[in-house]
Amino acid sequence: MYAKLAIRNVKRSMGDYAIYVLTLVLSITLIFAYNSLLFSDAINSFSKLMRPMMSILVCVTVMVVLILGWLITYITHFIFEQRSREFACYMTMGMERPAMSRLFLIEQLLIGSAALAAGILLGNVFYLALSQVIFKMFDRAYYMDLSFQFPAIGLTVLCFFLMFVFCLFKQNRILKKVKIKELMNYSRQNEGGGAKSGKHIRLKMTGAVALGLLGLICLYVAFTVRIDVFSGFANMFLMAAGIILQGASLMLFYRHLANWILLRYKKSRKRLHHLNIFFYRQLTARLNTNGRQLGVLSILLLFTFMGLGGASFMANAYEDALEKTVPFDVEVTQHYGRLDAETCRSFVGKHSEITEDLAYDIYQMEDSTIIVEMLGRKQEEVEGFEDWAAETNMDRCIRLSDYNKLRELLGKKPISLSEDEYAIQTQETYYKKKLEKAERTLLTGGRKYRLSEVLEGPFAQANMNESGFGTSTILILPDAACASMTHSRGCYVAMVKDREDTDYQDALQKTIEKTAGHDGPSFIMACTYKGQKQELQSIYMMTAFICCYAAFICIFICATILAVQLLSSSRKYRYQYDQLRRMGTTDTEIRKLTVRQSAVYFFLPMALPLFFLFLYMAGIGLAFPVQRSMLIASFGAAVAIFLVVYGCYMLVTCLQYQKNVLKGTKQYHLRDFVLNDRK
Repeated sequence: MYAKLAIRNVKRSMGDYAIYVLTLVLSITLIFAYNSLLFSDAINSFSKLMRPMMSILVCVTVMVVLILGWLITYITHFIFEQRSREFACYMTMGMERPAMSRLFLIEQLLIGSAALAAGILLGNVFYLALSQVIFKMFDRAYYMDLSFQFPAIGLTVLCFFLMFVFCLFKQNRILKKVKIKELMNYSRQNEGGGAKSGKHIRLKMTGAVALGLLGLICLYVAFTVRIDVFSGFANMFLMAAGIILQGASLMLFYRHLANWILLRYKKSRKRLHHLNIFFYRQLTARLNTNGRQLGVLSILLLFTFMGLGGASFMANAYEDALEKTVPFDVEVTQHYGRLDAETCRSFVGKHSEITEDLAYDIYQMEDSTIIVEMLGRKQEEVEGFEDWAAETNMDRCIRLSDYNKLRELLGKKPISLSEDEYAIQTQETYYKKKLEKAERTLLTGGRKYRLSEVLEGPFAQANMNESGFGTSTILILPDAACASMTHSRGCYVAMVKDREDTDYQDALQKTIEKTAGHDGPSFIMACTYKGQKQELQSIYMMTAFICCYAAFICIFICATILAVQLLSSSRKYRYQYDQLRRMGTTDTEIRKLTVRQSAVYFFLPMALPLFFLFLYMAGIGLAFPVQRSMLIASFGAAVAIFLVVYGCYMLVTCLQYQKNVLKGTKQYHLRDFVLNDRK
């Protein structure tokens, strides 16, 4: 009998909580697909950086399992609340507590096992698609591996049962202790309403916003100002404080949101307009009951925005970073020493067919810091590293003849300078506008030079053709002006016939290091197009995949909890909607009311996180103006993706909400009452 009862209850639960079951399936699909990446030897062998990225993936998976475990715990407890009277009836009819506990345990495990099986099957398909994308990204020949990743299956099943066993053990303890009287009123338990005084409510809401803004200030200072206290960990403490303050702000805000809405509603002149009384009554009742959960959801949604934004930014920044890092096919530079260009040329010639190459020097200007002054990026002195700061701020330059040869390698037209002119090469549009606006006369070697033009574009200006600290900018002077300057670094660049066949970056680095002199400090850096492409793909694209993984899990969880809360209340308060219809409210008005309720309830948890996101973007744009346009585009795309997925959940919830409200109800008309009177 218990088996039939369990199967019947499972069927009913699958129908009532279909969105929850769907979310379990989708979440397990993602977990299994990414677990399969962990055990894929082919993917791990693509780059030396893949192993660290896989370690990060393990940490993210642990976080995802914890969040998903919270979802299962919450929904399981929620289902128990909705069925508390049913369990009370079981106990009244003589069912023993252990039997009732086993019944509930079996029901939830059956639902979870069905979701697990479906998730693993779909996860294998998603893994094949995901691995194909990664193969294509790393330019490897793809082969379809139709065999199951059994270690990934074992890890996924282990994660699943750890989540379910914990929450069911907790629920089992409740069932063993709860009394029939408590079960009858279990579903009516609400959170406390908080302060009733309007003054206290306004004070707490103001405090919530103030905590959030203080957290933002802490984060901004942590990322933009170096604070040398607490053994250099002050910035980390500020960052942690900012995150904690943001979380406290969200929890406090949504905890008292119901009272604040009620306070504003009482002052509104439109509170008696149409169905406003019913709408606000139900909204504040839900917020009072689920205030803490909404606070947690808002924190998850903030992480979701940041994850999707980070993924979008990484995807957009990859091509830009690759183009700026290796515009030349092979690049070698040696700081504080003479580069052996012949060794470079010989090595590259053995591995690739060189079409053009050039060995040249970068010169140090001991009497000029014009670049850092115009860009406002002067490196402040750090105790113990005063000489390094002074050297970093000094300008560096390249001879006009060498610069024109490099432009020729890139297929660009040469430039010309008179004896009293200089030019500036930068690879950032933001810096170009700033340099043109701050046009200044260059004074070096006892001579004055006027600015001819500022050129912009990819020019290998990361640790190679660069002056200053992270300025991506260098001066161009006539050859005669560089004759008396100090040699700073030697450089070698080459263009080859097939740039995709340059997978020898590490070997080239080691070869040049062997030939370097040992008469002083030196720093050698070798870059090839293929080597940098693989490194950037590992860092940027895999980070984007991992951010998407965590973000989508958070979207699924947040939207599911909101949907379950709404749908359960639609069944619970169906009688109230029936009363509205008895009072003359049409089906169309009720449908509009349900759309309004669904939209507002889904929007409220994302309102404050979205506001914080805009402030984050403004702060990051001020701190890193070079990336401002890409940042705006990336986070705009992230918000759009979020709204599509989140909107789909809201649409399905709204349709089911309307179905639940209108199901089994009867539309009453005036003629019905007339006919009843005649009878």
